Amino acid sequence: MAFKKFSTAAKLLASVSIFFAISFTAEQPAEAHNGEGNWPSHAVGSMSCAGKIVKAEPPRYVTAWKGRETDTVFWKPVLYRYNGSKYEQFKSLAEWPGYAYVTLYGFNPNTKPGWRNTSNDGRLNFTSFKSLPSGSYKILNQIHWVSTGATHTEWSPNSCAIK
Repeated sequence: MAFKKFSTAAKLLASVSIFFAISFTAEQPAEAHNGEGNWPSHAVGSMSCAGKIVKAEPPRYVTAWKGRETDTVFWKPVLYRYNGSKYEQFKSLAEWPGYAYVTLYGFNPNTKPGWRNTSNDGRLNFTSFKSLPSGSYKILNQIHWVSTGATHTEWSPNSCAIK
């Protein structure tokens, strides 16, 4: 066998190299994407629970598709609740609550920068789900790029509980 021809030191060096290669190629945290996986660079927002309310924050940043100078992006959070064995969809909004004008570098500073409310065009910092029962909740973010018609879904980096 060819592998037996190598010295013990060479085998050890190869093993250590493989270990480090696997360790350092691990995927980035779910909340940050730098254009890998066929999606433009983006970072989903977090969520919080207070009283009987879950607040979902829109993505911290989103960029346009490569090759496009600008784009319009829509965002919609979908609320999931833990049922004792898994998270299942609990509430979904009929409309997309937020939109943003983006460039290859992030929010477009020349056209209503940041997230805007689709119903009143005002600034959008979060969307609330109210009057919720006790339980553990997660948010599945939907990000939709108008130019391509593509929609990406991604979990917020945290969950929270209502007592």
